[in-house]
Amino acid sequence: MSKITRNVILRRALLLVGGLGATGAGKLALDRRGSLVLYGSSWRGLHGRLPREDERVSVRGDLHAQPGGASVGEFFATAIAFDGSSHPALAERHETHTFKLRDGSIFGVGTAAGLEGTFAVLGGTGRYAGAQGTYTARQSHEALGGDGTAEFVFDLRA
Repeated sequence: MSKITRNVILRRALLLVGGLGATGAGKLALDRRGSLVLYGSSWRGLHGRLPREDERVSVRGDLHAQPGGASVGEFFATAIAFDGSSHPALAERHETHTFKLRDGSIFGVGTAAGLEGTFAVLGGTGRYAGAQGTYTARQSHEALGGDGTAEFVFDLRA
């Protein structure tokens, strides 16, 4: 018999009221461990290179629950480079992310180097109000030789 803890009760309640879990076409589902994966397409905003020190950039793209699946929302980001690295791809950046989804938004912030970074979930609106956790972002910009996609792997908790 498994031990029922406060965290288990909170996660189950969150799933029951649809706080972060749902089923059906174009909706997002949180698994039992609090994982959520979003996929991006049509990534745009970098114009052939990553930002250099003190430069700002904005990025946007479409979000999907499955690669190539129905759209579940949009992604918006702003970034500023704060590292005078010898190569722009190695430069550290501060990034602010907005995941604008059908039933609300999730907000995140963190640092990244190159095309990957780990971010904190600051919260959300609508059915994502009270969201907490972390996520890893992998972005593959066409302007930098990628395929214009992204992947966000969330570890969420109530």
